[in-house]
Amino acid sequence: MIPDRNFLRRCAHKNQLSLPLELEDWLLVHFEDEPYEDFNTASVLEDMICMYCQSYENGRLDVAIPDPVTRLKERCEDLKDLITDLRVDISYLQGLCDDYERILKEHGLL
Repeated sequence: MIPDRNFLRRCAHKNQLSLPLELEDWLLVHFEDEPYEDFNTASVLEDMICMYCQSYENGRLDVAIPDPVTRLKERCEDLKDLITDLRVDISYLQGLCDDYERILKEHGLL
């Protein structure tokens, strides 16, 4: 899910948080795309938006929007990290599958 202005405003209102325009703009840029479709659910996004609103209120969030080239470079690095994480997950799951297959073979079930 990629949030729009209405989602951001409803989230802030529901959680009684302030949402200045500069933060709203930053959030739209920050969540402008997803690693893959439906990665973020509405509840996950709401939690993240609340966290960012609170950080902003406490002065711990820089809402300067980077230029498009910088954003693309950051996106590329984020996707590289995601690929690395997914490769680790695949390796772990493949190991589990191999173990289960071995156990089933040992018991004549495969």
